[in-house]
Amino acid sequence: MYLKIKELRLENGLTQQELAKAINTSNKNIWAYENGKAFPPPEVLISLANFLEVTIDELIGRDEITPEERAAGASETKKISITPIEDEMLYTFREIGRKHGEQAQRALITVAEKMI
Repeated sequence: MYLKIKELRLENGLTQQELAKAINTSNKNIWAYENGKAFPPPEVLISLANFLEVTIDELIGRDEITPEERAAGASETKKISITPIEDEMLYTFREIGRKHGEQAQRALITVAEKMI
């Protein structure tokens, strides 16, 4: 999977060391992520996205909407800028659907609606 970490780091005028320090990881990890030798764990992806002010989808090179995503309604999400926490929630919601089905997703929506 293509990660845009190096591209975003350079756009922000940062060294690997500066980025590593900013997100509390090592230079070695940043090098490995940028060179496809390792994939960042979720908490590091979130830290990177927050620090670089991009969505996780942008960070991992998913800027374009696939036909499958469009059919699933993702096009509406892509039309607006979402925060990293919203991106994390959408990812979690999709994982719940994959693991437990639509019924579990609907139950989660019901709980969330009661909080509003």
